[in-house]
Amino acid sequence: MNFKVLLGGVMSLFVTILIVCYFIAKQANPVFLDDHGRPASQARQSY
Repeated sequence: MNFKVLLGGVMSLFVTILIVCYFIAKQANPVFLDDHGRPASQARQSY
């Protein structure tokens, strides 16, 4: 098998996996937490 064809197939598979992971993560709508486990948007300032 030609090396360029194999390399092209691996690269296209990698790019496809990255694109699929991007859309899955975008759809998940994550909530970022602070150091105490509360949502970061509702965290109280404790200075």
